[in-house]
Amino acid sequence: MSYLVLARKWRPKTFDEVIGQEYITRTLKNAISRRKIAHALIFSGPRGVGKTSTARIVAKALNCEKGPTPEPCSECVFCREISEGRSLDVIEIDAASHTSVNDIREIIDNVKYLPSSGKTKIYIIDEAHMLSQSAFNALLKTLEEPPPHVLFILATTEIHKIPATILSRCQRYDFKRVSAEKIRKRLEEITSIEEIEVPGEILYLISKEADGSLRDALSMLDQLVATFGTTIKPQEATEVLGLFDRSLVKVTLEAVFSKDPKKSIEALHSALEKGINPKRFAEELLKTIRDVLVLKVCEGENLPDISTEEIKDLEKISSNRSIEELEMMFDLMLRSTEEIQRSLYPILALESTLVKLCLIQDVVKIGDIIEKIDRLQKAGKEYRKEDKETDGVKHGADTYAEETKLTTEENNHIGDFIRFVKSKKPITGRHLEHASKIQLDNSTLLIEFDTPSIHSDHLMRQDAQESLKRISREFFSKDLRVKIDIKSPDPGVKEPSYLAKKENIRKEPAVKDAIEIFGGKIIKIKTKEKE
Repeated sequence: MSYLVLARKWRPKTFDEVIGQEYITRTLKNAISRRKIAHALIFSGPRGVGKTSTARIVAKALNCEKGPTPEPCSECVFCREISEGRSLDVIEIDAASHTSVNDIREIIDNVKYLPSSGKTKIYIIDEAHMLSQSAFNALLKTLEEPPPHVLFILATTEIHKIPATILSRCQRYDFKRVSAEKIRKRLEEITSIEEIEVPGEILYLISKEADGSLRDALSMLDQLVATFGTTIKPQEATEVLGLFDRSLVKVTLEAVFSKDPKKSIEALHSALEKGINPKRFAEELLKTIRDVLVLKVCEGENLPDISTEEIKDLEKISSNRSIEELEMMFDLMLRSTEEIQRSLYPILALESTLVKLCLIQDVVKIGDIIEKIDRLQKAGKEYRKEDKETDGVKHGADTYAEETKLTTEENNHIGDFIRFVKSKKPITGRHLEHASKIQLDNSTLLIEFDTPSIHSDHLMRQDAQESLKRISREFFSKDLRVKIDIKSPDPGVKEPSYLAKKENIRKEPAVKDAIEIFGGKIIKIKTKEKE
């Protein structure tokens, strides 16, 4: 007897044996139990996820001696014939080799005949998207109103190629990829029954490499058994199947998180020596950074394809990395991976990317920056309250109130007025604080400066004076005229030197804050005078 490969030997025989498609199998079982199965079904999804197997199970459920039943016995004549693919009432058609109108006409001519021995005649059209447009058009009428004893099941991996006129006549079921964890558990069950000794790490690698296809996973396991027998070693398995050793990616990522470019490049070269393609290495590194990022954000809830052991490893190597830093790394790696795929020198490009990843500095959260700015502003206010002298010159409304005996009741509230202005117009209030004298004289608000400055220039602007008039009317409950007075400099007073000016500017609260936060410095800019 010829050898039966594992993918065929372990093909699901009942709905409960279909892995990873619970909602589809539950719906079909309920439909069969209630005798409400549609006359045309379409199964779409990736390869190797159970589309054709489910179609055969539906055929057995409808034709079983105990049926229609959601639990076919798999032992009666009809079930065995369908499982072995020799039933005259279940016709499987490969649309890739039967694409013409004539092939569809043959189906149309035969649907009118009753089943030869079963209860329902079932047509399973595999890879249905390969049919020509003319063939689809010829099938439309029959698909919409087939005889009561006929059921059509269309299977396809490219649902977008199926015409909308066909989709509207079918009940659609979308099969999804099987998670790596479910594939691994299924492989453990099969290897245990088949008495095949395979390390758990190899089953996990096969599950990841299968990319959601249980059939592909069984094919890889079959290849290992054909090569090494029932005892398989990890090193042999990775060499034969060309499986990607994810431990090298973890070592590389650990070096990146430790900001060790040398170690990361050494890990890359170790992978290259084992024959791993640099483009494939870049893709796996990108996926691993993505896994770490999602692990940080979702705490593992959206990582069904990663084992518990790997989650623990990723949590350990990324424990000190913030979400913002991981997001920056992912963005850099995503752009670099696209460039590496197109590069003529992928190894050099990948080495450069690893160095860039290692040199990414710690990211500071925006909230922390704002908190620091607020802290500096509070410190600046306390500084200005405690020390109101700069280069021996008294300034500010509170200092003026200390030095001058004010004769009106309003002048006793100049300090409150300054604070009121700052609450309404912070910038205007800041400039107002630097006035050498502020006095309320009848219907005039007099603001004096010893010398011209940016503060006096700002307050002399029309919009600033209009704001002061409006705010003073609100505070003093009367209309006031705003007057800005700048004293003429004493001819005997020498103009401050550049260093003195620089020091005075450095003491400005806003300048101090900017220097401390952004690490700036004060420089002198020379300008060419216009002729």
